[in-house]
Amino acid sequence: MLNVLFNVIIYPLMQLVEFIFVFAQGTFKFTGFSIICVSIAITVICLPLYAVAEKWQELERNTEKALKPGVDRIKTAFKGDEQYMILSTYYRQHHYHPIMALRSSFGLLIQIPFFIAAYIYLSDLELLKGASFLFISNMGAPDQLIHIGNMHINMLPVAMTLINCIAGAVYTKGFPLKEKIQLYVMAGIFLVVLYTSPSGLVLYWTMNNIFSLVKNIYYKIKSPYKKNVLFAVFAVFLLLVAWYLNYYHRGPERPRIMITILLSAIAALLCIFPFIGSRIKTDFSSAVSAKDSFALFITGALLLLFTAGLLLPSNLINASPQEFSYIDQYTSPLFFIRNTFTQAFGFCIFWPVCLYFLFSDNVKRVFAVIFSVAGISALVNVFLFPGKYGFISTALIFAHNVHPTFLQSFSNFCILLIPVAFVCIILYFKKTKILSTVFIFAITAIFAVSSINMFQTSRSFKSLASYQSKANASQASEVDPIFTLSKKGKNVVVLMIDRAISVLVPYLLKDYPELNDEFSGFVFYPNTVTFNGYTSLGSPPIFGGYDATPQAINSRKNVTLVQKRNEALLMMPRIFTENGFNVTAADLPYANGKWIPDMSIFKPYPNVKTYITDAHYTNLWCTEHNFNLPSDSDVLKRNILWYSLFKMSPLFLREGIYSDGNWCAITKNVSLRKTLNGYAVLDYLPRLVNIADDDSNNALVMDNNTTHEGSYLQAPDYRPAIAVTKFGSGKYAREVSYSINAAALMRLADWFKYLKDNGVYDNTRIILVSDHGPERNMVTHNNLPFQQDQMNAFLMVKDFNTSGSIKTDNTFMTNADVPTLALTGIIKNPVNPFTGNPINSDAKKKPQYIAISGQQLSGGSNEYEFHLDPTKDYYVHDNLFDITNWSKVK
Repeated sequence: MLNVLFNVIIYPLMQLVEFIFVFAQGTFKFTGFSIICVSIAITVICLPLYAVAEKWQELERNTEKALKPGVDRIKTAFKGDEQYMILSTYYRQHHYHPIMALRSSFGLLIQIPFFIAAYIYLSDLELLKGASFLFISNMGAPDQLIHIGNMHINMLPVAMTLINCIAGAVYTKGFPLKEKIQLYVMAGIFLVVLYTSPSGLVLYWTMNNIFSLVKNIYYKIKSPYKKNVLFAVFAVFLLLVAWYLNYYHRGPERPRIMITILLSAIAALLCIFPFIGSRIKTDFSSAVSAKDSFALFITGALLLLFTAGLLLPSNLINASPQEFSYIDQYTSPLFFIRNTFTQAFGFCIFWPVCLYFLFSDNVKRVFAVIFSVAGISALVNVFLFPGKYGFISTALIFAHNVHPTFLQSFSNFCILLIPVAFVCIILYFKKTKILSTVFIFAITAIFAVSSINMFQTSRSFKSLASYQSKANASQASEVDPIFTLSKKGKNVVVLMIDRAISVLVPYLLKDYPELNDEFSGFVFYPNTVTFNGYTSLGSPPIFGGYDATPQAINSRKNVTLVQKRNEALLMMPRIFTENGFNVTAADLPYANGKWIPDMSIFKPYPNVKTYITDAHYTNLWCTEHNFNLPSDSDVLKRNILWYSLFKMSPLFLREGIYSDGNWCAITKNVSLRKTLNGYAVLDYLPRLVNIADDDSNNALVMDNNTTHEGSYLQAPDYRPAIAVTKFGSGKYAREVSYSINAAALMRLADWFKYLKDNGVYDNTRIILVSDHGPERNMVTHNNLPFQQDQMNAFLMVKDFNTSGSIKTDNTFMTNADVPTLALTGIIKNPVNPFTGNPINSDAKKKPQYIAISGQQLSGGSNEYEFHLDPTKDYYVHDNLFDITNWSKVK
C-alpha cells in the first residue's frame, strides 16, 4: 500500500525534479547551477498553487476576522458543551466549518510533497558526491564550513533557516500570531531535518527560500502592472535560455532547434497573454460549460492513463513475457504493469484532478482543452508514428537510433495539428459530448486490448513458472571451475556469441592490431550468412547444422517446433558424448522454447554437464570490482513509464526523452547490468576452466550474450565503467555495438592467453560464431529491401595446432557449417542421430533459403512450423555481398 501511495503522490514529483535536473545538467554542465535551475523551475511551477493558496489564506483571514466578535462573545458567555453547541450553530449559520481553518496552512502543505520528492532524489544522487560549487567543496556531504576543534558546524542549513525566517516575516507582516508561529516552527523543523543532509539538497532548499522571499515581496507590491512585469521577466528568461542553447550549447542540433522554437513560442505567448487573456476567458466561458469541461478533462485524463499505464506497458511485456519474469525479487511480469499503472495514475489522474479543483472555471476549461488535445495526440503518435527502432532489450535499449529526419518530424507536427483543429471545431459548435463519447469508446477499446495482453502474459508466465528453478536465478558467491579442458587430449569449443557483428571485425583488427597475434591461428570468414536475423531462427543451424535451417525445420511437419529446436541443441553434445568426449553445455538459446534456457532437455543424457552462467556471476563481479549498479527491476520500474511517454510524444521530443538509453536519467549506462550478465562470464573464463593434465577429450558448447546488450565500455581495454569517458578513435568507435564487440574479443583474447600459458591452446579447436548481425546496416549499403548486415553471421575458427596472425578466407559459409567444422577429423562420417542425415556442408551447393520474414521468438508447444512468408524471403549463393547473388523466393 505504501508503494502505491508513493507511486501516486511522490513519484510524479520526483520524476519532475529529476527531469529538470537532467535537462539543466545536460544544458549547462554545472551541477550546482543545475540544482538552482531545479529550484527556479519548481518555484515557477508552484506559483499558480501559491496564488491559490494566497486567495484561500486571505479568505480564511477575512472570515476569521468577521466571525471573531461573535466567537469572542460566545466564549465569554458559555462554557463546556453548551459553548461547543452554540459555536457549531454560529459557524453553520455563517456557512463556515472549523476544518476550513486548514486553508491558512495550504501554502505550507503544498511544499511538503515537493520537499519529499527533492529529498529522495537529491539525497542519494551520485553526481553530487565530490562535486564542488562556490564555497561548497562536496555537495554530496554536509558543508562543514566552520571547524572548532573536532567539531564541525554546517553553515548552509543555518543560512537557509535565516532566509526562511526573513521570508516568513515579510509574508506574515500584519497577520495573526498563529500564522507567524506556523512559519517559524516549520523553519525550525527544516533546520533539524536538513542539518546533516548533503549540501546539494540544502542548496536546493536554500534557493527555494530565496525565491520564496522574492515571491513574498512581489505579493506585497501594490501595482496593477505587476502581473505584466512578471510575464515579461519569464519571457526574457526563456529567451535567454533559448539563446544559450542556440549559440553556446554543443548538444545535438535538432533537439536544440526544437527546444529553442518551443521556448520562443512560450515566451511569445507570455508577452501577448495580458492583451488576449480576457478575450480567451470570454470565449472559453461561452464555448464550454463547467459540467462539460469536467467530462472532457476526466475522459482525456483517463485516455492518457490507460494508454501510458496499461496499453503500452502490456504491449511491451507481452512481446516477450519470459524476459520480464524472475527479475530480482519480482517473479511475475505483471508486477511491472501494475507498478507503471500506479505511476501513470499519479501523473494523469491524481495530480491533475487535485489541480483541476483548485482553480477557477476558466482554468478548468483550459485543463479540459489541454487534456483533450493531449489524449488525441497521444493516440496519433502511438498508432500512426510508432517509429522503427528495431529490437528493444529488457534494459529498454533500442537496437536502432531514434533520430527522426526533418521530414518525419515535420510530417508528425503537421498531422498533430489535426487534433488541435478537431478540438477547436468541437468547442466552436459546442458539441463537447461527442468528444467525451469518442474518448469513452477509445478507453474501452484500449482497456480490452490491454486485458488481452495481460491475460496472454499471465498464461506465458505460468508456463515459465512450471519449470523455473531457483538455482537458475541464483547468484554465485565465488568462481569455481565448471568447464574442463585437457593438456594432452583433444578439446573442442563451440561458442555462440549472440549478435556478434562480422562487418566490424576488419575495423576492430585495424584499430587494435594486437588482436591479430592474440587470436593466433584463427581464420576469419567474412562471407558467412545466417538463415535469419533473429536468435529464434538464426541459432538452431549453429547447433543442428543444415537439418535445423528454417526451411529444413518446416519440412519435418510431424514433429513439434520445440522438439525440433531441442534436437538441434542436443545434436553435437550427444555425438561428442557417444564418442567418448566429456561434454559441457551452457546457456543454449531457447532450450525447450524458454527465454531462460531449460537445460532439463539434457536429462536423457546424464553424461552431459549443463549450466546456466548468464547473470550467475554479475553480482560477484560487481562486488569484486566495486561496482554499484541499479538493479534490473529498479531500471524497469522507472523506465517503463518513460517508454510509454516516449511512444506518446511527438517525434522531435523522442530523442530527448530516450537520451541514448538513459531515459532522462542522470545515471549513465543503465543497460550495463544486462551487458555484465554475459561479460562477467567471458571475464571469468580463465577461472571457470579446469586444466586437466591428462589425455581426455572434452567438448564445450555454450552461448554468451555480451554482444547482445547495448552498453558503452571504457576504451581502450573496453572494460565496464559507470560513466564512459573514452570511446576510442576508430571509424565506428562511437557505435555502442563496436564497444561491446571489442569487449568480447578482448576478453576472449585474455582467455586464449591463459590457455596458451597452460599448454591447452594448440590442442583446442575453437569456433566463434553468431546467430545474426545488427538490426541495421552499419557498414554495407545497397538497395536490398532488408538489412544485409543483419544476415551476415560472425564466424572465426581456430583448428588444432594452427598459429600465426588472423587469416581472412572469403569462402562462402553459413553458420550451419559449425557442426561440420566442429566434428571434422574427430568423428568419422558423423550422422545426425535425430534425422539420420549425414552432417556435412553439401547443402551449400544449392542457393540457401534465407528467412527474412521470420521473427518468431519461440514456438509454442503446439506449433510445428516457423511462420515464414516466401514473398519476403530470399535465396543467396556464393557471395552475400554481391547483391546480384540475392534472388526473391517468390
